[in-house]
Amino acid sequence: MNDQTQLHLAKGDALCRIAPALGGSIMALDCGGVAVLRRAVGDKPIDMACFPLVPFANRIDQGRITLNGTDHAVAVYNLGAPHAIHGDGWRRPWTVEEAGPDHARLRLDGSADWPWPYRAWQSFTLEEDGLWVEITIENRHESEAMPAGFGLHPYFPRSPQSTVAAEAGVMWFNDPTGLAVCPQESGLFSGAPVGIEALEGLDNFFVAPNPRIVIGGPDMTVTLSGQGAGFHFYCPGDHDYFCVEPVSHAPNSFGRGEWGAQDILPAGERRSQCYHFAFQA
Repeated sequence: MNDQTQLHLAKGDALCRIAPALGGSIMALDCGGVAVLRRAVGDKPIDMACFPLVPFANRIDQGRITLNGTDHAVAVYNLGAPHAIHGDGWRRPWTVEEAGPDHARLRLDGSADWPWPYRAWQSFTLEEDGLWVEITIENRHESEAMPAGFGLHPYFPRSPQSTVAAEAGVMWFNDPTGLAVCPQESGLFSGAPVGIEALEGLDNFFVAPNPRIVIGGPDMTVTLSGQGAGFHFYCPGDHDYFCVEPVSHAPNSFGRGEWGAQDILPAGERRSQCYHFAFQA
């Protein structure tokens, strides 16, 4: 059934459930009865299988941005305090603009928690062996350019057999507040699969332009491809999941004022990025 509470997409043996009211999040992504992503474990966005990161990803130091000589305050929530974290799209209900048997399009009309008015869309297309997610952001300010960042926050089921393979030569280290402050060379991800035990405790960003990450498991192999600067890897030691988050910009780059051309969205313009989950049992 498709309604504002939950969308059910199906294609072959693949199933995807989406919760527009819960941050436009994915509740479940399965193939042949096997969980591609961790199925929702509660009724909050952070309990979902995946949620969107708009209009920025990761943390912004103390929730402060300076752009063109003007200081701006970004809302800080308990989850990331004392820093702003993951934008506000995942905290807001999204509106269903279109829904079909294997696709859906959601809209978000921004919020006062971001200093610039914006609108965002998520487009989902389910295939028999994959899921496409496209995120679009529109700057609705009459005259000012604004920062704009993208990302996804998927949760993967963790087992002793879980592995992760990626190409990433630089890792950002964090200060005690979780803010990324220092990039250093790292040989952790050099293309070969890494067992999950070696990754336990990580909560770090890895530089990997247009990343391609292969997540192996006992029942499913998932290849996650994205656009942007790299991916954030989160693997808490006391949970049965880990997160691989493709993002368009480095953590706190907006707070540091390190803007790339892709990070600034002129007034009235739109920009999109695509992410793809390919899965094989």
